[in-house]
Amino acid sequence: MKQLNRNKWGSRSLITIAAVALALSAGCSSVAKNGKDASSTPAVDNAKPKEKVTIKVWANTRHDIEIRESLIKKFNETNPDNIQIDYKVYSDNYDEQLKLALNAGKLPDIAYNISADLANADYPLDLNPLITPEIRKRFDKSALTAPPTSKNGELDRVFENVTNLKLVYNKDLFKASGLDPEKPPTTWQEMQQYAKQITASGGGKKFGLGLPIKQTVFWRYYVIYPAAVSGDIYGREGWNAVTGKFDFSPFAKYVKWWIDVNKEGSVFPGVGNYDNDMIRAQFSEGNIGMLSAATWDIGVFNDQFPAKIDWAVADFPTWGGKVLGGPAYETASGFSINKKTEHLKEAQKVWEFFISDEMFVTLAKKGLGSFTNLAAQEKSIQPADRKGSEGFVINGKSMNYPMAPRLDYSIVNPPLKVGSIDVKKSGVVNDVMTELFIKGKELPEIEKGLQELGDAFNKLTAANVEAKTVDLNKYLQPNFKPMK
Repeated sequence: MKQLNRNKWGSRSLITIAAVALALSAGCSSVAKNGKDASSTPAVDNAKPKEKVTIKVWANTRHDIEIRESLIKKFNETNPDNIQIDYKVYSDNYDEQLKLALNAGKLPDIAYNISADLANADYPLDLNPLITPEIRKRFDKSALTAPPTSKNGELDRVFENVTNLKLVYNKDLFKASGLDPEKPPTTWQEMQQYAKQITASGGGKKFGLGLPIKQTVFWRYYVIYPAAVSGDIYGREGWNAVTGKFDFSPFAKYVKWWIDVNKEGSVFPGVGNYDNDMIRAQFSEGNIGMLSAATWDIGVFNDQFPAKIDWAVADFPTWGGKVLGGPAYETASGFSINKKTEHLKEAQKVWEFFISDEMFVTLAKKGLGSFTNLAAQEKSIQPADRKGSEGFVINGKSMNYPMAPRLDYSIVNPPLKVGSIDVKKSGVVNDVMTELFIKGKELPEIEKGLQELGDAFNKLTAANVEAKTVDLNKYLQPNFKPMK
C-alpha cells in the first residue's frame, strides 16, 4: 500500500513538472509572438561592438602630415567599422624601411609611393577591380591608367600627384622695363626680346632669364617640356609614341635659342655654375625676369625662398605663335594595398578614405599640391594666400604625354657614343645638350649632335627589344595627338 502511494505521488509530481514546463514554454512563445526577445543571448551578441582592426599605413611625405593626420584622427573617431589607421611617415630612409620590412615579412597594409623593388616583390594588389564608375568620375583619366611598366596592365596605385610645368615671371621687373605685367610672352622670339629689355633696364644686376644647368636634368624643364605647346613632342624624354622612335631633332632650335640669349647677356651670369636653388632664390629676390617652374615651386616661392616680388604663372610661349600641343604634366605617387594584408576589407576602406574628395580638397585648400582629383582642381578652392597655386592647376588643355621605354643601358657593351659621351644612362640626353650649349654650337652642329643621340637611343631600344627587356608595343600610341 505504501509502495502504491509513492507511485501515485511520483506520477503527480511528473504531471506537475510537465505542466509547469508547458506553461513556461507557452509564455516564451507568447513573448516571441509579441515581438519581444525570446532569449537574452542574441541581444548580447547584437550589442557587442566590432573588434578593432588596425591598418598600418606608411608614407614618405612630411609636408602634408598635419592635414593628413587631422583627417586620419577624424576617420579613427567616426568610422562605423572600428578601424584604426596607424600612420607613419619616413621622410629620410623610406625605401630602406620598406626593404627591411620586406625582408622581415612585416610590410604595412598600405604604402605610399612604392618603389619598383616592392612592385617586383609582388607587394601591391591590382586595384583595377576596385575602380568603380564613381571613382572613375572623380579623377582625371591619367590617374587610373596603368603605366607601360606595369605587370599585365595591373594598376598598383591611383596616381594622385600632378607635376605641372609652367613659366613664372616677375611682374615688377616687367613693369620697370616698360613691359605690360599682364602680358607674358606668347612666342620664344617675344621672350627673347623681353629678356633683352629687362636686362637692359637692370643696370647689370637684373637679368631676363635664368638657366640652372649645373644640374643637367633641368634641360627637361627649359627645353623638352616647354616645347610641348609648340607641338614638338609626342612622348616624354624625346620618345615619339606615334612612330615608335626616339627623336631629339625638334629640340635643336631651342638649344640654339638658349645659346643666343646667353651670348646676348640676357641670362643670369655664371650658367653652368649655379643650381636650381640658387636661381630660384635670385628670382625671389627680384633679380630675374623669367624662369621655368614646376608645381613644387609654389612651396619654394612661398616658403623656402619667400618671393619679395609680385610674380605670376603662365603657359610656355610657342615657337611659331600657334598652340599645337597641350601644356605638359606628369602624374606620380599614390597609395598601394598590400595584397597579403590580413584585413583586406578594412584596408580597402582605408584606401578609399585616402583617395576621397575630402582628402584632396583639404590638401588643395592649403596649397599642398596639385592633384588628379577633379574636385581638387577647382580654381575657386585654391588658397589666395599661396601665390601661384591657381596657375599650376591642370585644365582641359593639359596633356600627360606617353612614357618613354625604360631601357637597360648595360645591354650594349661597350656603350654607344655621341661624340665623346657614353650613352649609358638616361641623363645622357641632358649631358649632350649641356655640351652643345657650353661649346656654343651653331644650329647645323646642334642638329647633327641630336640626330646622333636619337640614332644611339634607337639602336639601344632595338637591342632591348631583342633581349626581351622591353616590349615596345606597350609604348606605342599610333593615334596619339598632342592636343585634346
